[in-house]
Amino acid sequence: MITADRSLFFALLFVCLGPALAAQSSVREFRLGGSAKILSEDCIRLTPATPYVSGSAWFQNPMDLSYPFELTVDLVLGENDELGADGIVFVFHPTMQTGYRGEGMGFAGLYPSLGIEFDTYQNFHLGDPAGDHLAIMPHGQPNHSVSLQGPVPLPNLEDGVRHPLTISWHPGTNTMKITLDNQLRATFTRDIVADIFGGNSKVYWGATAATGRKINFQDVCIRKLVYASLD
Repeated sequence: MITADRSLFFALLFVCLGPALAAQSSVREFRLGGSAKILSEDCIRLTPATPYVSGSAWFQNPMDLSYPFELTVDLVLGENDELGADGIVFVFHPTMQTGYRGEGMGFAGLYPSLGIEFDTYQNFHLGDPAGDHLAIMPHGQPNHSVSLQGPVPLPNLEDGVRHPLTISWHPGTNTMKITLDNQLRATFTRDIVADIFGGNSKVYWGATAATGRKINFQDVCIRKLVYASLD
């Protein structure tokens, strides 16, 4: 949870360095695609527990990766453990689209893109480990042979409860930090503007999810979004 002092620090930082400060928590500000539906005033259901669907929720104002950000949401990855699938991906992409269903988790096929996947189903041919895991993946490719980082093993996520996720980006050091359930799970350093987006720093961010033959309801709930937005 972001403390008042920490929030004030980020607010002052963005006012000084960013074109505009955004602190948005309304699901009405997201563009929904595929199976995604508004669930409550702070939550979006990306997929129902229905086979072979994919959904996406994109914040409608682009961000500039030249400036730092900190985004905090809750992930809910359903209640089916051994028989559940497929997972949620937190995505940065120049346009707002929904990718392929099933093992693609609504992210596959999005190019150029950077995805932080929370994968709950083992696809052997993709190099998935046996348990739930996260990985940082480029360009809508779910195969771990091209992972930028991971897979990182995680505890069981398919327990029906909210799992707080914070993603922060520090462009001065090209460092991204991923915290899940109040534990730092990954630190990733790379010039993503140059290496992933070909020098374009202006992208949209959102969450995607999908099911295949195995199913789960999968939700994202908005908590705290602080970043430099573009007019």
